[in-house]
Amino acid sequence: MDKKEFMDILRQSLEGEIDNSTLEQSVKFYNEYISSQPDKSEEEVIIEIGDPRLIAKTIIETESSSRGVAGSNNDNDNKRSYEYTSANDNRGSSNRNKVYHVKWYHMVLIAIIVIFLFALLIRIGWILLRLFFMFFVPIIFILLLWAMFRKR
Repeated sequence: MDKKEFMDILRQSLEGEIDNSTLEQSVKFYNEYISSQPDKSEEEVIIEIGDPRLIAKTIIETESSSRGVAGSNNDNDNKRSYEYTSANDNRGSSNRNKVYHVKWYHMVLIAIIVIFLFALLIRIGWILLRLFFMFFVPIIFILLLWAMFRKR
């Protein structure tokens, strides 16, 4: 991964999660840090720093906790997201450890779909149960009567 790709991933991971001044400050810090290592190549420094998504996550968490301590009522305080990290993605190095952000409204939509599917399964089960009692119980009853009178 080169410096431009690292900076793009870091910026993309931070956008919308923290305020712009903190975003620019963080991007500037890592840009200067990578450039300030004269005895190492950019790739070596980037490997030592680690995954930009993990750095972004740490910055976001640090920013959120510092706002919580300060008692700020920023719009970003109300944002909630859940993350899924794909560690077993073998399609290439750029797709490895990709972080998917799931916003609160996605979670609500998933919950509604799960509830709908559960209700649908209950409805199908109820229909099958009614069919069982409507057709199969009388058939079983007739077969039992037939077997009982056949033996005599």
